[in-house]
Amino acid sequence: MPRIRSYRPADWDSFLALDLETGLGSLRQSPKEERDAFVARWPETLKTTWGWGDAGPTKDKSLLLVLEDDAGTFAGHLWLREEIDAFSGVTRLWVLTVAIVEKYRSRGWGRLLMEHAVEEAGSRKLGSVGLSVAADNIVARKLYEEMGFEATRLAMFKRV
Repeated sequence: MPRIRSYRPADWDSFLALDLETGLGSLRQSPKEERDAFVARWPETLKTTWGWGDAGPTKDKSLLLVLEDDAGTFAGHLWLREEIDAFSGVTRLWVLTVAIVEKYRSRGWGRLLMEHAVEEAGSRKLGSVGLSVAADNIVARKLYEEMGFEATRLAMFKRV
């Protein structure tokens, strides 16, 4: 049975590798130069923009959790932060990243992490959980819809 625990400094390499994979997945329609630039800048962006410390990100009441398998091996992570909605002014829990290492996928562990996010929102007395998902990530979108998430806004871009 997988176990969820707090991030530790020793998780950095595994976290970064999976977060880069996740980010590149979101950029799969982007030119190679953009993907390469993301890989080059992301570690420093994490440290400077998110105030990275021994507990992981420290800005915006962030919480970074790690999912381990039975042997204690890094199997995924869940990165949460509080966000104030620009339109409603309501504070919600925002899922910055939920990711599962490839060999552990299709076991329900992503759902386990998302259920934990919903529980965390409740414990913080926040009324909702939000997230962003790549339009072509059908598996993740199906999971979120099954869990009761609804699309409320759509981001669209045009390359010029």
